[in-house]
Formats: sequence, C-alpha cells, structure tokens
Amino acid sequence: MSIDREIEKNLEEALKIVDNSDLPSAPSSDRSLPIRPVRRDTTSPRSQPYKYDIPITHEFSDLTETTVPDDEIPAKTAQSIKSPVASFLRKVVPTGLVGKPQKVKTYDIPDPVAPIKKSVPNEDLDIGPPDFKMKFDFESAYRDVPESKPLRFRREKRTGLVGGLLFATFIICVSLVLASIAWMATSDILGFATHDEEVSVTVPPGFTMDGVTDMLYEAGLIRYKALFNLYAEYSEAEEKISEGSYLLNKSYDYRALVQGMTTRAGVRVETTVTIPEGFTLAQIFALLEAEGVCPADELWEAATFHDFAGFHFLERRTLGNSLRLEGFLFPETYNFFLDSTPQQAILRMLREFNRRFTEEYVERAEDIGLTVREIVTIASLIEREAGDDDERPRIAAVIYNRLDSSNFPRLEIDATIHYAIAGTGIPFSTQLDSEFNTYIHEGLPPGPIASPGIASIRAALFPDTTDEFFYALNRYGTHNFFTNYNDHVNFVNSDEYGG
Repeated sequence: MSIDREIEKNLEEALKIVDNSDLPSAPSSDRSLPIRPVRRDTTSPRSQPYKYDIPITHEFSDLTETTVPDDEIPAKTAQSIKSPVASFLRKVVPTGLVGKPQKVKTYDIPDPVAPIKKSVPNEDLDIGPPDFKMKFDFESAYRDVPESKPLRFRREKRTGLVGGLLFATFIICVSLVLASIAWMATSDILGFATHDEEVSVTVPPGFTMDGVTDMLYEAGLIRYKALFNLYAEYSEAEEKISEGSYLLNKSYDYRALVQGMTTRAGVRVETTVTIPEGFTLAQIFALLEAEGVCPADELWEAATFHDFAGFHFLERRTLGNSLRLEGFLFPETYNFFLDSTPQQAILRMLREFNRRFTEEYVERAEDIGLTVREIVTIASLIEREAGDDDERPRIAAVIYNRLDSSNFPRLEIDATIHYAIAGTGIPFSTQLDSEFNTYIHEGLPPGPIASPGIASIRAALFPDTTDEFFYALNRYGTHNFFTNYNDHVNFVNSDEYGG
C-alpha cells in the first residue's frame, strides 16, 4: 500500500473516532464531505511535505499548518492534545515517515469539556504546550459556512372560547343575511309575498324587454328588475310577449306574468264603450281613441282603404272614400280590447250591423226599390231629426213624400248642413256649397250622415202613409207636421216654434 493511500485510510479511521466522540456536532450536511488528498509533485524531493484537504466537520476545529520532525510527531501530539482524540493524530501520520521531517496538516481540537472560544483573525491562540502554537483565520475559513440560526418553536394559535363564540356568531349572521336575500328573491319569482290585486298593463308596439320590465315594476307586479330581466333572458320572454293591453295580478309569478302578456294565454284588458245612436264616423273614432281602443288616425286609414270583404251592404265602388263606412258602424255597447287593431274594432261594429240588419230588412229594401245604403241614408236622416221613437215613421213618410214629389223635390233637412260643416268652423247656411246640402241638391245626400239605431232603420223600411211634406221643431223637443207650406211658416213664426 502506498504512503498516500495509507495516510488517507488512517484519516478516515480517525474521523470515525471523532464522529463517535462526545464532541459537539456540526450540521449533517457538512459531516459527509469527503477527504480529498492533494498529491505532491512527483518531481520534487521526497522531503516535500504532504498536504491534505480535510473538510471542517466540527465548528470547533482549528486548522493550521506546521512542520514537525517525524520522530517528534507522536510526542508533540500527545502533549498538545489532551483529549480522547489523541489517537487521531497518531493514525494520521504513518509510521514509515518517522525520522523524516514532513509538512503535515494537523488539528488542534480543544477539550470537549472546555468552552469553545471563537478566535479573532490572526490572533495567537494558546492551546496546548507553549511550543505548539498556531494561527487560524476564522474569517476566511468560515466565509462560506452559513450562520446557524436559533430554532424557534412556533406557538400554536388558539382562539379560545370568546373567539370561537364570535366566529360562530359571524357565521350565523352571514347565513341569516344570505337566507333573507334568497327568500326575498324566491318570493318575488314565485309571487309569494304579494296580495291578490288585478292590474291593467299595456305593451306598446315596438316594445323592448327593458321597457316591459320598467312597466311591470311601476305597476307593482315585480320588485327586482334585474332578477326579472335575468328570468326573461333565460325564458326568451321577449319572443313570447305580444303588444296589447292585459289584465295581470300581483300574485302572479314570473312565468304567469310572461304568459299573461301573450296573445294565446293572456287575459286581454277590455273596455266597455257605448256608441250612441246618431254618432257620426268622426265621433265614433274619437270616442274609441279616448277609451284606449285604437288611435283615431289608424281607424280613419282602415276605414278608407281596408277592404272589409264579405259584407253585402258595403259597395266596392266606395273603397278609398273616407266616409264609406258612415252609418254602418252600428250604435251599441261593446267590449273592446285595449289597444286593438283598427281592423278588429271596425269589424266588431260591422258584424253587429250585419247581425241586426236581418234578411227581412234586405228583402224589404228590395221591395221598395232601394239599396241597403239608401235605406241607411234615410235612416240616418231620421235619426238626426227625430225627437222620439213615435215620430220616426212620420218623419220617414215626409222624406218619402218629398222624394216622390215634383213640387218639393228637395228634402231641405238642416241635419245635412250640420253634418257638412261639422269641425270646419263654417257657420250654418242653407246656401252652403256642399253635396250634402239638401236645400240646394235634390234627392238623398251622397251617403248616411250618422249611425242610425234599429228604430230609425225600421222607420226607413216601414214608414207611415201620410200626405205631409213639412215638419218643424216645437218647444217640447218634438215636431209638428204640416201638409202645406203656409201652415208651416205660420208655426215657425209662432211662440210654439222651438228652433
């Protein structure tokens, strides 16, 4: 075995002795470092000292370099190190080197019992006999060794009874708040928290979902607009809702509200409208608009241009004439849906006229040689002139007598002039230039001047038989009838005249 190998083996055994001793230990990561011999230059004399890099495995180890004669190593070692580790140095230097001066690295290991004192760099250390002194630069030797930090045990955090109670109270409060919010939202969605009350709402043409939500919120049907908008988006409510007026209830849930604004399942809001006998087309349309049934301008447009086919009494030649439906919207009490279409509203009244003007009346008109339109025109004149039902057939007789007379071919009925000047601001005049002026035009006017009731229609179909050609209003609101012009003039100039 070579000398280098023997020294290395002895060093390893010596370190084992040190490791098993009672000396303070260094961190485990440092103790496992290997011993690395630095071989001498083979070209140098054999007297060149050996060098070994031995890692510092203990914080108290002081490494230095000295030259000692071979024969003095055991003695010097025994004298300078007074500890159980003395055998360490004896094993480091092989016996084959005794008698030859060698340069070796030695350790001066303090007594484990004595306190360890960290040296100041370049300070002379008095350890062992006076002839065995060494110098050691701690600053440079321990430069790469991390400083040891004292172990600190983390104290276990405990909240205690009061802290636990506070935390439990916090959890309970948060849970109550969340439960309250969930209950309010659920109540609004399912309609639990509202009372039974009907509310009328109107969905306008071209509506938006935000507009419908605002309308429902203002009507008190929902409480949370954002929540309803979320439901509307989920259920595609905008595609289901139709324009119109509906009757909803505050107890409805979100689904019922949406269904209640659909054409199929919704309860449309109705309004009751009474069309008085003798109302003109303009008065009827204004009344329907005022009652929320339909705008008047839309009614006028439909009446003028819509072909209400299927009604025998409407002459197709009148299509495009704004007054073509005058007299045919039967005066009656109707229930109209709010925001109805103009066609729906007009059809409702045309159907009523068709129902009331029976087949008997149609045949009677044919028997007397008149069309339904002409009968309605005569009936409208009676309606505007008569003071009560008893005098209606008598007024009808006067009209028929004049129509058949060559002496009094003009009807000279004031109601026709009033019809022509209605809404124009033009004063009443028998000389008014209008085709409805029966003072200057012979025969019947171009069409009805009002919507006659059934009594006036029957009077036009079944007039009295008289030879009277004149009548005048008395102060009691009815009329006096005359066969000649002189009697008529005398009455008009008397105190009995009510005109």
